[in-house]
Amino acid sequence: MSADSAKITTWMYLIRHGATANNISRPPVLQGCGINGPLVDIGLRQAEETAAFLAKIPLAAIYSSPLLRAMQTAEKIADGRQLTIQPAELLQEVNVGRWEGKDWGWIEANDPTGYQLHHTSPAEHGYPEGENLTQVQARVVPQLEQILDAHVQQHVAVVAHNVVIRSMIAHLLELPLDRVGHIHHDNCGITLVRRRNGKTRLISANSIFHLTSETPRTHSGETY
Repeated sequence: MSADSAKITTWMYLIRHGATANNISRPPVLQGCGINGPLVDIGLRQAEETAAFLAKIPLAAIYSSPLLRAMQTAEKIADGRQLTIQPAELLQEVNVGRWEGKDWGWIEANDPTGYQLHHTSPAEHGYPEGENLTQVQARVVPQLEQILDAHVQQHVAVVAHNVVIRSMIAHLLELPLDRVGHIHHDNCGITLVRRRNGKTRLISANSIFHLTSETPRTHSGETY
């Protein structure tokens, strides 16, 4: 490998969408890929603050989950740039199955067996009638690797979702998927991924210092 090729660096900014009504409700409600609501005011502010932070980054492309909350966030980032948002179907949020529209307290009380199985091993026991984390990671990682392949020596932004981004972080850190619950990713938090010399690495996770409108956290952090 030549000295020049060793210097080739590709940067990916993985961004979680801004907050929705389900994210800010207390307790938060699982929306997954089945509930396709818009950003609320705080979510729009988060998206605007993220766009302002990225304004000086020479983005070559912007990809987004096709869900409305992600596309609205991506639109703020694309504003003023000569870029068309590229939808990425495989980056939509996890399918939460029959738990869609429910909060964790309700799930624990009404589906205790499913709740226990999921919290013991989400890699194997996912969301009933939905996906498990192994299935999510299997679609997400190749899609993000493909995007990196398509933008060698460029900067690219990707707007996605909580479980999607956490599954990629787990992959990069070689962390078992059953530990993904220990990873928190805020609305409009930015995770920075670098590919250099053929190696893809996590540089930073869930950076939120650019935000003045942080979504309140809960004890579980499961604000889908």
